[in-house]
This record gives sequence, C-alpha cells and structure tokens, in this order.
Amino acid sequence: MLNLAVDYLGLFLSEMWSLCLEMSPFLLTGMFVAGLISMFVDSRLILKHIGSKSFSSILKSTVLGIPVPLCSCGVIPVAATLRDGGASKGSTVSFLVSTPQTGVDSIFLTYGMLGPVFALFRPLAAFISGVFSGMVINSFDDDVHHHLPDSEHVSDAKKPLIERLESGLRYGFLTLPSDIVVPLFQGLIVAAAIALFIPPDFIAENFSSSSYIMLFMMLAVSLPIYVCATASIPIAVALMAKGVTAGAVFVFLMAGPATNASSIAVVKNILGRRTMAHYLFLISSTAIVFGFILDSFLTIGPPAMSSNTHVHADDSYMSLFLTILFVLILLNAYFYKLKGEMPKPDESKDVIDGSQDRLSIKVDGMTCSHCKESVESAVY
Repeated sequence: MLNLAVDYLGLFLSEMWSLCLEMSPFLLTGMFVAGLISMFVDSRLILKHIGSKSFSSILKSTVLGIPVPLCSCGVIPVAATLRDGGASKGSTVSFLVSTPQTGVDSIFLTYGMLGPVFALFRPLAAFISGVFSGMVINSFDDDVHHHLPDSEHVSDAKKPLIERLESGLRYGFLTLPSDIVVPLFQGLIVAAAIALFIPPDFIAENFSSSSYIMLFMMLAVSLPIYVCATASIPIAVALMAKGVTAGAVFVFLMAGPATNASSIAVVKNILGRRTMAHYLFLISSTAIVFGFILDSFLTIGPPAMSSNTHVHADDSYMSLFLTILFVLILLNAYFYKLKGEMPKPDESKDVIDGSQDRLSIKVDGMTCSHCKESVESAVY
C-alpha cells in the first residue's frame, strides 16, 4: 500500500513538472511584457476616458482593460474606483468583464499551451463580450451619471527611465507572480490530478454525444469558483487531453476568471442587484455562444505537451533552466506574499514622536499585492 502511494505521488509530481516545463517560457515572457506595460501605463489614466454613458466610453474601457496588467482580484478594487470616480455602469461592467479574462501573461501562456487559435480567440471574446455587456447594461439599467473630477496628477510617466525600469521589473517578476502563485499552484494540482486519475477516454465515451450539455456543465462549474486567467490554462490543457471539447474548455477559460464570489458581491454592492443579475446573464450567455462557435466551426484537438515530443539537447537544457528560474521566481513571490501578510508587532498603533503625527490605517482582507501597492501610492 505504501509503495502504491509512493508510485502515485511520483506520477503526480511528474505531471506537475511536465506542466511547468511547458508553461515556464511563455509565462516568463508574459511577466516581462506585463512589467514593461506597467512602466508606461498608469491605471489612473483610465478615469479620464470612461466617464460618459457613450459607446466610445464602453469601447475605451474594454480596450484599456484587456492589456492592463491587473489580476482577477486586482480588477475588483479598480472597478470600484472607476465607478466612484464617475465611470458609467456600462463602462464599469465592460472593464469587469474584459479585464480578468485576459492578461499579457495569460495570452503568451495560452499560445504556448493551447495554440494560436485559443490565443487569438480569448482576447477577441473578451473584447466582444466586454463591449456587448456594457451596451446592454447602459440600455437596460438606470444610471445616475457623475462627472469625472479633473485630474492633474494622473501620470507618473515623468519618473526617470531607470526608476520606471526598476518598478516595471519589480511588478513583472515579483508583484504579479505574488498575486498568481497560490491560484496557479492550485491549478497545477487540479490539472495533475485530472491527468492522473481520470481515464483517457472517460469524458469522450460518456459525453461525446452531448457536447451542448458539456457546455452548460462547464458553465455551472465555472461560475462560482475563483480561478485566474493564468491558473485556468493548465486545467484547460488537462481537460482537453481527457476529451472535453474545445468549446466547453473555452467556457471554463472565459467564465471562470470573469466570475467568482468576490466579483459578484462587488458588482451587487457598487452597481446594484439588477445590474448584478444582468452581469451574470451576460457572462453566461456570451461564454456559451463563443463555446458553441468553437465546437461548431473550428476543429481543435488536444494540445500536444512538449514533454512528449523529441527536442534537441540544447532546447532541453534551456527548457530546464527556464523552468528552474520560473519555480524560483514563484517561490520568491510566495515568500514575499507571506511576508506581506504577516502582521507587524506594532502596526496598529499610532506613533507620535512629538514632532510628527503618524496615522496608521489597517486594511483587512486585501490579498492582492497589486491592490496593496495601489492603495499605498494613493495614500502617499
């Protein structure tokens, strides 16, 4: 019995390592590009462009949301800030719908693990669903429009290039990884378990004649769970390898990151119950439509894992190096996140030294490093 458990553990770790080998070069590239974007894009600039209840405002919020390096939890406080700053309901929902579906890192990783069709289809679906959702919300939901305040201190682009480079690399290889390391690790565990314990033909034999039912089954699984755009990819690879259709996998890739308990609660609080219901319906319907399109008009087979292909020795060494680097970055990010969550002995005390008053503000429940840095920059 012990030997069997050890054998399964070895196979399980082998599956996880194979996934890391496959995803590391693309995710590292995505982290680097996300860092570059963060050097030149100040998220506060968005406030200038999406305040009106017009189509152009919806279009801008969707286009700006897709490449901005925000994790799926980081989009929540930003969306609340946009709304408080004067953004219309439609623009806010467009941003909430489009942003978590994609990111620079997830687009690169999607290309590497699922191929060019998925890599193009994901941002396209995010764009269309974001614009469509914003138009529907503005058409059917009452909205009290607030004018955006004039912002004279929006951009930090005048910082020296070296300072911006340091900030960008820090974001790309520390802040962003610290936001995704836990859900990514959870996604790897789920993907390895699917690959190891579900028979290769189980899903194909039981659901091959019910592809449409599979779309709705995947939607039901995706709506309540929290999974970020990057962490969903290894799970999607494992599901496709077991016979899940490309359309059903896309439903998971789209609805999973776009909806979770936190985002649903925030939509209800900042936009109202009616808008929340419309938000859920729009996400669900557009995910099903795009999944149906993939299954009906495109033929996509299971992705081929690089661990099962023949590669040159130099490529193997490079892949090993990148994977080790990738793991080290994630470990460093995890300990950075852990350190940031540990309370300091006197962090809740106000310090008065006679010459200067210090006000300490404690914010509970914030787990996103990007959100933490955004709050700090706003305060200081």
